[in-house]
Amino acid sequence: MQDPVLILGASGTIGTAIARHLHGAGRHVLAHGSRPSDGLAALAGDLGTTPSVFDVTDEDAVAAAMADLTAAHGRLSGLVYAVATPFPHKLTHRTDWSVFQRQLDTQLKGLHLTLSDSRPLLAAHEEEARVIVLSTEFMLGQPPVKIAPYLAAKAAMTSYAQVIAQEWLKAGIRVHLLAPGMVRSALTGDMPDEYLDQVAEGMPEKMLTRAQDVADVAGFLMTPAADTLYGTLVPVSRAARR
Repeated sequence: MQDPVLILGASGTIGTAIARHLHGAGRHVLAHGSRPSDGLAALAGDLGTTPSVFDVTDEDAVAAAMADLTAAHGRLSGLVYAVATPFPHKLTHRTDWSVFQRQLDTQLKGLHLTLSDSRPLLAAHEEEARVIVLSTEFMLGQPPVKIAPYLAAKAAMTSYAQVIAQEWLKAGIRVHLLAPGMVRSALTGDMPDEYLDQVAEGMPEKMLTRAQDVADVAGFLMTPAADTLYGTLVPVSRAARR
């Protein structure tokens, strides 16, 4: 059996789309979620695997999960970091620091722990392994208001991934970064539909970015044709370029 691709955050809207896309392309896909859910169980069933459930911010839990993956598979051909945590949309000065900390833990700490512990599995892949880190299109232009915790964490994550992309190349691991546009998901769940519809109306195509748009580009980045894009923040957005 081929070495699997681990999708961290597969229970989310974008993670699910990427998992299904790669599975449809014939890849062996493993689905992760931070907690058990019917959606995660259904996805894993469709993928023909058992879901992996652990907290990416818990050092011991991550180490144990990677030890289990090593025992079960020995190698990974790829990893996608699509973990996300909802946050209250408030003005920055009215946002408690705990919200910032949670975002930093989910994005930066979680990425660091999972990449560090999965590196031996990725390096053991006989060909080049590939990692995809989900950032945001707001790293490429003027950011909107009321999402400072999310943006601060994504900025830290993006810089981290760009450094890792250089450091890991000699180990045969290519690290890619995706910058999705606004997608209807848990992160936008507390935004009124009227607001999202208004945002979409202002787009050139009168629509928000779709999870499938992101999955399509992720599928491309998992191929050798995308090798020259390592470490580059690749936009996937229905919005006009700023």
